[in-house]
Amino acid sequence: MARKQGDSESGKLGNKIYYTWHGRQCERSMPTSVANPQTEAQQAYRSNFAMVSKLSSYMKEAHLIGLHWHAIREHNSTYAIFRNLNKDCFTPDGEINLPRVIVSRGSVEQVEITSATIDNGALTVTFDTRVYGGKTTDEFYLFVYCPVLCTGRLATPVPRSSGLVTAILPPEWLQPTEPTQAIPQSDSHALHLYSFLRSTRGRTSDTIHISLHV
Repeated sequence: MARKQGDSESGKLGNKIYYTWHGRQCERSMPTSVANPQTEAQQAYRSNFAMVSKLSSYMKEAHLIGLHWHAIREHNSTYAIFRNLNKDCFTPDGEINLPRVIVSRGSVEQVEITSATIDNGALTVTFDTRVYGGKTTDEFYLFVYCPVLCTGRLATPVPRSSGLVTAILPPEWLQPTEPTQAIPQSDSHALHLYSFLRSTRGRTSDTIHISLHV
C-alpha cells in the first residue's frame, strides 16, 4: 500500500511502486513475472545444494573443528565453507561422492593411515608414527561416518606421535540395512573414515579419507 509523506508517496499502489530517489518522486512498474527457471540443470543444482546442506549437519562434529581456522579467516560459518567446498562432490548418478568429501583443509602435513580394523564393535585405526618437522603437539582427529543411518561420531583426538586411535561403534552401524534417510550416497554400505591433524594454533591438514566395509 502506498503511503503519503508530505508531497511524496512511497509503497505499492496497483501495479506501480512509488519511491523517493535523491529527493525526487519516482515510480516504477511491478514486474510481470519473476525469473524462476525450472530447467533440468537448475533443478539438479537445487537438489545437490539441499543434499550438501543436509550432509553438513550430519558431519558437523568434524567440520566445526576441521574448517574452524578457515571460518575465522573468511568471517563465515564452517557450514557455509563445507557447502562451498563440497558443492560439486557428486557422482554422474547424482549421489554424494563420499570419498571426495572435505571436512578439513589446511597446510599441516598429513600422516598416512596404515590400517583400520573392527573387533567386537571397536574400531582401531593406526597411522604413520613419524613426526614431521618436530610437531609433536599436533593432534590426530578421526570422524567415522555411517551413511546408512546418516550419522557420524568423532573419536577422542590423540597425539600425532601415538600412531593409534580407537572408537567404540554403535551395534546398528555394523548391521547392513536400508538407508533410513533420503540422501543418495555412494558406497552407502561402508563406514567412511575422515581424519585430519590439528596444531596447537588451530591450523589443520587436508582431509584424509578411507572407507571400511563392514
